Amino acid sequence: MENQIIYAFGNGPKATRFLNYLKSGEVPGVKGSLCNGGLSVKARYAMAGVDGFDTTCQQLDDLADSLGGVEAS
Repeated sequence: MENQIIYAFGNGPKATRFLNYLKSGEVPGVKGSLCNGGLSVKARYAMAGVDGFDTTCQQLDDLADSLGGVEAS
């Protein structure tokens, strides 16, 4: 199953920086793309049948928060 989360940022450079972190493997297994005119990033990752707690979403939230981003609804 694939999970998708969109993070909104106050400006394009911060959204691009977040995307570059994802492309560099900052959060393993996550792919991203710009959306909403370059002000948001759609993060995608596979939720494997892992026993236990998957920390990927929390890692993404923390990284986005460090750049002033918030999860968009």
